[in-house]
Amino acid sequence: MLYSKLFGKTVKTVPSDAAITSNKLLYQAGFIRESTAGRYFILPLGQVVQQKIINIIKTEMDKTGAQEMISPILHPLSLWKETNRDKQTGFELMTIKDRNEAMFALGGTAEEMFVDVVRKFHLSYKDLPINIYQFSTKFRDELRARGGLLRMKEFIMKDSYSFDINEEEFKKTYELMKKTYTKIFDLMGLKTYIVEADNGYIGGDYCHEYCVESEVGESKFYISKNGSYAAHEEVVNKPLSELIEKKGIEVGNIFQLGLHYSTKMKDAVFVDKDGKEKPYYMGCYGIGIGRTLAAIVEIHHDEKGIVWPENVAPYKMHLVGLDLKDEIISKRTNDVYKKLVDAGIEVLFDDRNESAGTKFSDADLIGIPYRLVVSKRTGDKIEVKKRSEVKAELMNFEQVLKLK
Repeated sequence: MLYSKLFGKTVKTVPSDAAITSNKLLYQAGFIRESTAGRYFILPLGQVVQQKIINIIKTEMDKTGAQEMISPILHPLSLWKETNRDKQTGFELMTIKDRNEAMFALGGTAEEMFVDVVRKFHLSYKDLPINIYQFSTKFRDELRARGGLLRMKEFIMKDSYSFDINEEEFKKTYELMKKTYTKIFDLMGLKTYIVEADNGYIGGDYCHEYCVESEVGESKFYISKNGSYAAHEEVVNKPLSELIEKKGIEVGNIFQLGLHYSTKMKDAVFVDKDGKEKPYYMGCYGIGIGRTLAAIVEIHHDEKGIVWPENVAPYKMHLVGLDLKDEIISKRTNDVYKKLVDAGIEVLFDDRNESAGTKFSDADLIGIPYRLVVSKRTGDKIEVKKRSEVKAELMNFEQVLKLK
């Protein structure tokens, strides 16, 4: 990608209401722009990162046997009325009426929708367990959208829903999801605490949040000194004097739903081996994509800008061409760019006629893992510096390829 053609460039200023680091850096580096309060444009650089996050989640979910699908964004309001959640949500439910006067809710979460589609198939115990998931836009009319991507009114969520024959089998699914989520966040460079929490408007008897320790997070939780116990402030059941208080960003959650939805929604049953109809034993599992992206930046940055972990970086290498008015240097730099692309390396090429200082500053702000410099000074070599390190070294092209 040529930086001169990229939609969304770096800027020095930030909005006056951008109070936290991730919001400032993502704005300055050209990853996001606000539309209205709580709603954001994800610009091309941000979309590449977002897709990297989605691909990591999809890969690990598919390994568990979960299956991806998609549900409509507009949910028949009648489904929410079946569970009485049209009046009980933890956010203001947004509704809309179509030309036929039918009422719909803009999906803020999709338990009812997934129960509805599953009950239409009249499954038997032989079909279970199943775990189906989606990446879809959610709408929540939050009273106080804040923190850039950390609390939005409109966002992409990965949400999945499992259906088991009983509690014993469900616990196997729950433990599998617990381990899978830890791996997903590890791959993104996020250390998470698995924190006991309250199910709130989702329902069920228990759940766990995945929290990334950060002072800008809204989750206050307590952990034991040996790390064997962690609980949200709302459900902590041990003496506080024995625990360590922490704040964190909630990037994911897993819920035991039990029979909460399958007994409230008519015909949400399967045929068991004894020939009798029984309600599904359920769980649900969510990851906020934008919030995870912001959490990565909150953890991985320095005074110069973002420092992306390689698995989620928008590009692997940031090629900086200096002295580009010199035809020989210009040709050499463009040759390096073409060879990198031909080798299958993701590369952002700063081909602008700007000063070295401006280009280096922008490279640090954007935060791509490797900066490559071609100039008169580098001769027939390429200067390579890892974003997370200070020292640079000269390499030939073959050595650069080994960084792939």
